[in-house]
Amino acid sequence: MKPALLVIDAQQEYFAPHGKWVLPDGEKALERIHALIAAARAVGAPVYYIRHESLEPEASVFRHGSVGATLHPSLAPTPGETVLVKHFPNAFAQTSLAAHLRQENVDTIIVSGYMTQLCCDTTTRAAEEYHFSAIFAGDATAARDLHLTGEIFTHEQIHAATLAIMTEFAEVLTTEKVIARLREELAGAG
Repeated sequence: MKPALLVIDAQQEYFAPHGKWVLPDGEKALERIHALIAAARAVGAPVYYIRHESLEPEASVFRHGSVGATLHPSLAPTPGETVLVKHFPNAFAQTSLAAHLRQENVDTIIVSGYMTQLCCDTTTRAAEEYHFSAIFAGDATAARDLHLTGEIFTHEQIHAATLAIMTEFAEVLTTEKVIARLREELAGAG
């Protein structure tokens, strides 16, 4: 396995005080994202930060130039780490992500970020089409409540259902297990 960590949409739009879509479990997932970043750096796996920006100039969320469209302030990409901007839920769509991954001989993406049921899900589903395996770091993602015909589906329900669906497209692991896998791969390569 030659992995790369994707940190998808870890942007201020999902966090107080600036965010318009504050996620109830966003902070917990962010702690795990930080642990994944540290582990990836320790084993020399590339880290990619994917930022979403709306193509609509008057968008209410993820508007270009808005505070909400910026990375969470606790994230500090280091030299050599790539930040890409996307405009669609799939981080591969109309971006250079696949080319970057191929250039670094990556064969497996580790998906973390926001939201579980939207951009993380969509990017994971697309990975196979681009010839990458996927690991979905389930507890390093977070969801929000959704509504359908007057019924509320809680963020916990949405998160759990999406993780169950992701087992059809990826290996779904906890952050702890992803980190253990990264360390095993490093030991195996050494």
